[in-house]
Amino acid sequence: MRIGFDARMIGHPGIGRYITNLLQAMLPLCEKDEFLVFGDERKITNCQLPITNRQVIRYNTPVYSIKELICHPFSRHNLDVVHIPHFNAPLCNIKNLVVTIHDLIYTKFSEYLPVMKRKAAKVLIRNAVEKGDKIIAVSENTRNDILEINPKVGSKIRVIYEAADPIFKIIEDQEGLKAVQNKYNLPDNIILFVGSLKKHKNIERLLDAFSRVRSKGVKESLVIIGRYHPHEAGILNKIKRSDAIYLGEVPTEDLIAIYNLAKLFVLPSLYEGFGLPVLEAFASGLPVAASNTSSLPEVIQDAGVLFDPYDIEDICDGIYKALKDESFRHDLKERGLKRVKEFSWERTAKETLEVYKEIAGA
Repeated sequence: MRIGFDARMIGHPGIGRYITNLLQAMLPLCEKDEFLVFGDERKITNCQLPITNRQVIRYNTPVYSIKELICHPFSRHNLDVVHIPHFNAPLCNIKNLVVTIHDLIYTKFSEYLPVMKRKAAKVLIRNAVEKGDKIIAVSENTRNDILEINPKVGSKIRVIYEAADPIFKIIEDQEGLKAVQNKYNLPDNIILFVGSLKKHKNIERLLDAFSRVRSKGVKESLVIIGRYHPHEAGILNKIKRSDAIYLGEVPTEDLIAIYNLAKLFVLPSLYEGFGLPVLEAFASGLPVAASNTSSLPEVIQDAGVLFDPYDIEDICDGIYKALKDESFRHDLKERGLKRVKEFSWERTAKETLEVYKEIAGA
């Protein structure tokens, strides 16, 4: 097969990890196929993608731009399959198009978005769902959300789970961990949240719940890591008024260490298409307390504490339950390490290649 892959978002958080890990796992499995990877040559080269049967095709049209919707380079390269790993597919028809839908936050919680972005996202998502010959959904929850938009596309959807990046693991180097702790001036006992400062991440309720946890005598500090969005100044201001520690975005190598430094990972999100940080925490030997909504129960199953993210008292109780009993925390750690092994990028790559073969008749 001659496969075209849109990798322009390779440097983005979330989807960028999906692109990098998928390509690194998939390329060695298909030495007889030819990959044309479209995007920024420098970023793609820096990812050190394996094997040589790939070409990097320069494609620097901005994501979410009008230009990408009406003009694309794929038709000039005689491709058997085109994979766009997000919902930003061109408006014109592309032969044998595969799209990956990670989540439908833009339709499920559109009230949190500016009006024009909300309207544009809905058009793009509907276009991708309609134009895609095959749709990869990263969870059953996302599949069900797609069917709410268009109930007729069920036969086109294939659920293929993501996995934690292999770089997330238990670190034995205590000196290295201590160096990262000192770098960010972190206390010894921390609760960790990782995610962007967006409304649906539910950070404001987490801060209220954490205040109640503290009133129960818990001494752990809440550390928040994630990208700040200027239109969400209210969230940042509330963090600054609280006892929480906000680190902003940190380099990946430091994030790996901070997962290892924490006692508990908490994700109170109102909506996740998959929830990769949960698997990153599991792989780091970190117990998890998270929302009982969207895809999170599907991913976590019995390996974590689940709470109602709309109920501050329930969030508080979930965090407290996961912290107060050392034997219970150890049990959660073991369950998480077992659960994360059920996900792998090799499996994701193999299942994605099966979609390519099916659509190309290979």
